Amino acid sequence: MEIKRIATTSQTPSPASQRPADFDTFIGQEPIKAVLKTAIESAKLRAGELGHILFSGSSGFGKTTLAGILSKQMGTSLKVVTWYALSKPSELVSVLNSLDAGDVLFIDEIHRLKPTIEEVLYIAMEDFLIDMVMPEGWSIRLPINPFTLIGATTKPESLSQPMKNRFIYQFHFMDYTPEEKKKILSQYLAFYQVNYQPSLLSEISKKVAPVPREIHNLAVKIRDYLISKKLTILTPQDRSDFLAHTQIQDGGMMPIHSKYLEILETADRPLGLKSLAIQLGVSEKTLEEDIEPLLLKLWKITKTTKGRILS
Repeated sequence: MEIKRIATTSQTPSPASQRPADFDTFIGQEPIKAVLKTAIESAKLRAGELGHILFSGSSGFGKTTLAGILSKQMGTSLKVVTWYALSKPSELVSVLNSLDAGDVLFIDEIHRLKPTIEEVLYIAMEDFLIDMVMPEGWSIRLPINPFTLIGATTKPESLSQPMKNRFIYQFHFMDYTPEEKKKILSQYLAFYQVNYQPSLLSEISKKVAPVPREIHNLAVKIRDYLISKKLTILTPQDRSDFLAHTQIQDGGMMPIHSKYLEILETADRPLGLKSLAIQLGVSEKTLEEDIEPLLLKLWKITKTTKGRILS
């Protein structure tokens, strides 16, 4: 195996440069990719736009990345907008007017849009029209360029039914398998020029949640550790030292996850969200959105009507 020194330049690669550039380098979500390839082929043969698409699933699963690949395959531009940037209908109208024919508009956390903005989006999605309010107070309906909307959401159940109905394709991103985790980790380690003994890849991948963003973050942590220790390759001993240093456990659990489980283990009854949050010293929102999802994914805890219990 050829050992190359890890790059230590001050230039940090942009997030976009680290993302897969096409369907072949995007690991996992095979059923979704298969349907998207068919939709793209149809759009090209029709010389038309793609049907609107809804991506649902946990944060960090690659929804934005796949939207970028899709627009690249179509040869169109991608405009990414987060829900909080659209506080008024006029702001959405401005975005829609800026789109060229066939462009892809990606709205993240689309379930958080205000009803008044949804109403403007309904018409634009279905008829490629927008209502412009004139200074005199009357409105006029104007055509806009046909476009493809890709909505991303972590809470599909919060989307209104009228909004859901306007998406031709609806996909839910599934968990990545252990083998897919290894492939993604291998990609990121290669990107950051991290050298390691091949036999370690499987062991390292066990220490991270099946989420591409978390896998990327682990690769960055390994790179930083090796550079700081002036090491050129990760050995089994270095791996053990790294895990002890970062306190990463199987599945990507951190000390706060272990503390959560310890609290449940010593309790003589199911514990509610508020009680757990107080004992951990975090907000209920942090507990529910940042800590519990991994424990649920790893089957460490169960939510019951009386509270949380160990699985």
